[in-house]
Amino acid sequence: MLKGRKRVTAAVVASTGVVAAGAGAVAYAQQEPETRTVETVSSVEISAADATATERYWTPQRLAKATPVGAKDGASGQATTLAAKSKAFGGVPSIGALFFNNGRGDHYCTASVVKSYSKRLLMTAAHCIHGGKGGRYATKIAFVPKYDRGKRPYGTWTAKRLVVTQRWIRYGDADLDFGIIALNPRAGRKIENVVGGNSLAINKGAGRKVNVAGYPRIVWDRRDRPIYCITTTRKHSRFQLRMDCSGFHGGTSGSPWLLNYNTRTRTGSINGVIGGYQGGGNVHYISYSPYFDKDVYNLRSWADKNA
Repeated sequence: MLKGRKRVTAAVVASTGVVAAGAGAVAYAQQEPETRTVETVSSVEISAADATATERYWTPQRLAKATPVGAKDGASGQATTLAAKSKAFGGVPSIGALFFNNGRGDHYCTASVVKSYSKRLLMTAAHCIHGGKGGRYATKIAFVPKYDRGKRPYGTWTAKRLVVTQRWIRYGDADLDFGIIALNPRAGRKIENVVGGNSLAINKGAGRKVNVAGYPRIVWDRRDRPIYCITTTRKHSRFQLRMDCSGFHGGTSGSPWLLNYNTRTRTGSINGVIGGYQGGGNVHYISYSPYFDKDVYNLRSWADKNA
């Protein structure tokens, strides 16, 4: 991990292209006056043909055989007595399983709908949609809201555009391990209008109560259901937060850390995602998130304008 990410003090810039999923998009650095640094955006747009093929690709059998990606895959161990304990539940509409192929097989993470003007955006960990330094964009991206034991109550949603920072692509900077996905409409409707959305929270500091939900690997939790945990964040480093709760095995990368969770709307404000340091954590009872500040806000804003 690099020591401290570059701060964004000017508008983001990016390059894009309409390409088949998996091809890289090159972002061009732009020099700003003296001490200012521009954090460039990298984006890839997925063709309509690939989106159609993706929807056909994810059969129930492939969904069931997909495995997690990230450091927590296979991590076990005994949680500390200070760690909260996660609970299985039926899930919520705005959070779901994110399926993809990274060139080495079918995998899944967790993603959530983030509010936007376009009403088409998801937030997840960058490592769920791009391999970082030396890696490439994932293909066959599909979001299944409220996925539960093979059931798809809101259907399967395909990706239109993938967005991460150029610094994640060049260096795999753990402090920038967050990404945005713009989804195609389904049956003429946009994802946020169907399942609702979570607002974006930035610069909230540590010591906040969060509700974290995600999809652990079935080998560790044979209930094959999403889990949630209510716990309090702690500062790990300048640009990393930590939360202690057991049960967050592989598959929970990208799980949203929700502030001010509303039990009626079943939404909150995304203040982090499992990812960052150690890929989100080496053990199931300690998880990390990049600190959410203007870098996240700028990335969401760019994705919204180009959804």
